Amino acid sequence: MQANGDQRRLFGWAIAVVAAVTLARIVVLVASPLELYPDEAQYWWWAQTPDFGYFSKPPLIAWIIRATTIVFGDREWAIRLGMPLLHAGASLLLFGVARAAFPKSPPVAFWSALAYLTLPGVSYSSMLASTDAPLLFFWALALFAFVRAVQSSAWRWALLCGLALGLGILAKYAMLFFLLGMAAVAAISPRVRKFAGGPRGWSVVAIAALVVAPNIEWNFAHDFATVAHTQTNAGWVRADFNPLRLLAFLAGQFGVFGPLLMGAWLARLYRIAREPDRSTEEITLAVLSVPTLALIAIQALVAGANANWAATSYVAAVPLAVAEILTLWPRAILWFSFGLHGLVLVLLWLVLLSPQAADRLGLGNVFKREEGWRALSGQVSLACRRGGFSVVAADNRSVTAELLYYMPRHGPTLRIWDPDIASHNHFDMTMRLTRPVPRTLLVLAPEDASEVLATFESSRLIGNVAVPVGGRHVRTMSLFDARDYRGPLPHP
Repeated sequence: MQANGDQRRLFGWAIAVVAAVTLARIVVLVASPLELYPDEAQYWWWAQTPDFGYFSKPPLIAWIIRATTIVFGDREWAIRLGMPLLHAGASLLLFGVARAAFPKSPPVAFWSALAYLTLPGVSYSSMLASTDAPLLFFWALALFAFVRAVQSSAWRWALLCGLALGLGILAKYAMLFFLLGMAAVAAISPRVRKFAGGPRGWSVVAIAALVVAPNIEWNFAHDFATVAHTQTNAGWVRADFNPLRLLAFLAGQFGVFGPLLMGAWLARLYRIAREPDRSTEEITLAVLSVPTLALIAIQALVAGANANWAATSYVAAVPLAVAEILTLWPRAILWFSFGLHGLVLVLLWLVLLSPQAADRLGLGNVFKREEGWRALSGQVSLACRRGGFSVVAADNRSVTAELLYYMPRHGPTLRIWDPDIASHNHFDMTMRLTRPVPRTLLVLAPEDASEVLATFESSRLIGNVAVPVGGRHVRTMSLFDARDYRGPLPHP
């Protein structure tokens, strides 16, 4: 009874802290002068036409942005609003996961929720509209439901696990690693194997398949565009097996998860491997936290990988790391870890509120792709009005996405110039520049101009737009009056 009372009291405190940090994150989003990152602008454009799939990602990120912008409008902060809310939800789900895994240690649940909330990777992800936040939320929900389904014979947990698995796949195909983790746990634990091989276990897969079916149908109708893009992103066709790249990726994981938590997690994994009498829940967390990191590490060795690609590993890793520190390490290490992560959080808020501070701290280069787009779009709009252009085209996905967001909604038609007839992004697939176009305002990086202009009968340089961005860089774009588009040049 005392343990249950402690859990309820600590859960109330967890809700309060999570709510306070989330509210502060939202305030920073509203106040930040930073503009949309190109991927964010692209996701916003997808949200204007809700669908069951898009060229490079499953549809959930667009649905989330559609929901928040319907309520709050198309402001930058409204586009990003769902991310801190989803991470807040994942934090509270981690409380439930840790409570189920360590029922005799109530503080593990409380500190796990706060540890996830303040992870450096989560702090950064909370301020940027990306597929990571919904992926991590549904991974946490699936993990919570899976642990409870193994503990209980109730069907509701299996049904919830299947639903979370399916929605996670609609966020990012990396959610499929969860299935791999489930299979690995079942191979090790007889208790999990009994659940996974029974009707409740199969229902998890069946429900997930039903949820994902519309996206599979969309891919089938669009030549499996998202699947092909995911394979291209992996880049195994250009594999070169670079150990230095692997070391850089592994070093980056200490930044994403935090160095002290990473050390505690690795120590706990070693302890679990040495002591086979660990609980089923602890084995589940260990197995579900390792495969993703191992597979992405191989990807980093073979063809490269971004540090955030292994982020799902740390959902299950958080309770293990916290339990290791609380039970065997000095408590001061946990406080030092929170202090370190809190410092990262405050610095991030500072640079989001004042990009000039980012320059002074030497971090301006990190945010250069979130600056200067409104100014560029204003100059393009001015050139349109002066020249009477009805069509604007860029040859770059990022520039196209930003122009779509920052130029007037009822302005000229926007198109993307494509060097061939193959689709390399969603804009190629849906809004490629095609003949006949008598007159086009081209927005090009100077180094790209010669290739693009060769596909027009004639062209004239209108001028260059130079916009200062972070890290003391300058983004320069050339504006051309191009006549009579002939179509893409033939490629060998």
